[in-house]
Amino acid sequence: MKDTAVAMVVIEHERHTTVLLTGEMDRVSAPAVRARLLDFAARPLVLDVAGVSFFDAEGMRAVSHCARRCEDNGAALAVVGARPFAQRMFRVLGLDDRVPLCSSMDEALWCALPRTDDEIAAWLA
Repeated sequence: MKDTAVAMVVIEHERHTTVLLTGEMDRVSAPAVRARLLDFAARPLVLDVAGVSFFDAEGMRAVSHCARRCEDNGAALAVVGARPFAQRMFRVLGLDDRVPLCSSMDEALWCALPRTDDEIAAWLA
């Protein structure tokens, strides 16, 4: 049987957490990934899935559970780097209504982090 482990790198920033995933998010690996992601859902979270080569329903469910936990905690979740198949799955399942699919880390941070007045003023300038 092929190993379907997912590697996870967690980067704690001052105002948010970034989680980089690589591997396949399937029925074998997704439950463990979901459990770990829920640990980070108390603050804004950026999930970088550029290294995820495959999502199945369990992989999508893991992201959905994390999004729900983030919402419950008043935090935001943004996804960056989703491949076309994963993007289609997000859209078909309606998960993209709750979790923004971002094309860059800057866009993901804009979606996940509440902006300060100074940041908004600098952006408008």
